Amino acid sequence: MTTTDAASLLAAVKDTQRHGWASGDYAAIGSTLQLTGELLAEAVDAGPGDAVLDVAAGNGNAALAAARRGADVVATDYVPRLLEQAAGRAAADGLPLRVQEADAEALPFADASFDVVLSAFGVMFAPDQAAAAAELVRVCRPGAASG
Repeated sequence: MTTTDAASLLAAVKDTQRHGWASGDYAAIGSTLQLTGELLAEAVDAGPGDAVLDVAAGNGNAALAAARRGADVVATDYVPRLLEQAAGRAAADGLPLRVQEADAEALPFADASFDVVLSAFGVMFAPDQAAAAAELVRVCRPGAASG
């Protein structure tokens, strides 16, 4: 398989995933995972003054948990509908949360932009795991937390 063939295959997988996540009722499942988000935010000790990035945030469980702890949070996902749900949940809870459409394999942020970079479950679905992992490390300030 050539590099071009592999890239095309990964792009096709990503398009299929994006459609699937957008067409289902992820909120019905995602909200049952709230405890995971709370535990993750606690484990990375997210809090006031921390710039936190939640990659592949879905409907925002981990992002909202970090925001509840006073962190400055950006939630990303490549499915706009899920980000709308996260923003709606934040608004309903009176929490500041920025959402931005982004692909875990090509994050639109400068190197070392965040004190905490996390993903509860979303990044595990990235077709190119090495690229996603490299992006998580790239945008995290050296010596900072990740989870």
